[in-house]
Amino acid sequence: MRYGTLTSMALSLTMVTGCTPATERLGGDAAPAGSPRASASTAAPSASSVAATGSPRPSGSASRTAGPTASATRTSGSSGSSGQSSAIRQTDWPNATITNLRFCGQSDDTVRFRDGSNGFDVPCTILPGGARPVYAEFVVEEPANAPSTEDALVLVELGNPGAARRQALVPVQLSDNGRGLYAWPVIAGDAPAAGGAQVMTFTSYRVVGQTVEATVRRTDGGSETRRWRKADGAGNWERF
Repeated sequence: MRYGTLTSMALSLTMVTGCTPATERLGGDAAPAGSPRASASTAAPSASSVAATGSPRPSGSASRTAGPTASATRTSGSSGSSGQSSAIRQTDWPNATITNLRFCGQSDDTVRFRDGSNGFDVPCTILPGGARPVYAEFVVEEPANAPSTEDALVLVELGNPGAARRQALVPVQLSDNGRGLYAWPVIAGDAPAAGGAQVMTFTSYRVVGQTVEATVRRTDGGSETRRWRKADGAGNWERF
């Protein structure tokens, strides 16, 4: 997975579409909400243990917040075969440093989490409420014949518990050096209702091929399943 300008990313999408069979895209897995923190020892549970419920790029315990928490399911396949394919699973997510994560609203787009939070007055928290990452090979490759490597989908929340908050699913890749983490455009949840008391939350999420599926609890209290697919070579998502 290597990235250059938006133009090269658009070209890579064309190459993937034309050269990489869909069957090579792998599903991901994560443990249910409330599981131990997603460290190297817990990031890859077995399928039987799960429950359904663009710029340069360069590694908190998850903070508990009000409202439902998210979990994720395995969808298909196994991790890629290259040595780098399992590297992202070693990420200490509560203490991760992620570049290009603009959702957190910082002037510097490199977000440094410590114990699950970036520490700001209006905090950005990673994997809130015991949510876990999904691992899958689902983000655009460049070049198309590069070794298959896994990506991650993680839940991030902006705002204080009990106040207006907003959640987003964040696709994360290894950076060029194989050590740093780089975020692609996020799948943002709905804005909170007036006053901030009603918040949309992701109660479960998974990767199916190259699409993302999630069960959400809307601001009106109802639940529904939503699906997103890539809208362009820049990594933006569209609901369908």
